[in-house]
Amino acid sequence: MTVEDLHVHTKFSKDSKEEPERYITLAIERDIKYLGFSDHIDLDPTDKDYGYYRYEDALSSYNMLKKKYENNLNLFFATEVTYQKDLEKSIEENISGRPYDYIIGSVHRLEGITFSGAHGIPFFKDKDENYSYNMYFDELYRMVNTDFFQIVGHFDIIKRHGISLYGNFKIEKYREKIKKILATIIEKNMVIEINSSGFRFGLGEQYPTDDIIKMYRDLGGREVTIGSDAHNISNFGAYLEEAIKNTLSIFDFDVIIFKNKKKTKVARLSELITLKNAMEVHND
Repeated sequence: MTVEDLHVHTKFSKDSKEEPERYITLAIERDIKYLGFSDHIDLDPTDKDYGYYRYEDALSSYNMLKKKYENNLNLFFATEVTYQKDLEKSIEENISGRPYDYIIGSVHRLEGITFSGAHGIPFFKDKDENYSYNMYFDELYRMVNTDFFQIVGHFDIIKRHGISLYGNFKIEKYREKIKKILATIIEKNMVIEINSSGFRFGLGEQYPTDDIIKMYRDLGGREVTIGSDAHNISNFGAYLEEAIKNTLSIFDFDVIIFKNKKKTKVARLSELITLKNAMEVHND
């Protein structure tokens, strides 16, 4: 069973055409108690998605839906910001004073290319693994050292195309950099998300990989959020159970939500599995 999905995209993201209300009705049907809309803010003028996000329209839609469904589930107004070092001023201008419950920080673009997307292969052309991965983790480290974000999105998304080009992700090569990033996340009271879309893209695991989750645990990380990173209703909640079970095999993390950027624990991972198993027995 899934208690939350805090990473969902709607028609207010350039790469989604989905109506927000369709997620809500399906979440109610599936007894998901916490649902967060986290549409993309893309601020790079060279990006084809630049300027698409409409804050006022997104907020108006959210407020209408929150009022309509406030007795059925907990709805959150959030965003996923594409971080780029040279756009920090613009990022701050676009999030300051806005009533986001949480902000997901993600690195999607390097050298002017959205490497994480379906058409991201050109970024990797003529680059070896060390160059590509080190560039990504260096940018991720810069991201977590800002004070903009509550959640770090799909921690190792560089492997989406990296695995097919370079082979299995070898954490040992980047252990010290990853350790610094995770330590900073914990120090700044952020959390990593367990993002199930890695299964959807054929990687056979969630973001982040098991070894990174173990490192997070060993450094003292005890909290996660859960998200499917859905861009349409058919992907909503996809593979969350697999991602939860994988993560639970490493540690029984606290599952949290953010409201007005403040944390609240809503469950332990083990409680989700236990509850689902109990329901299955009862249904039998």
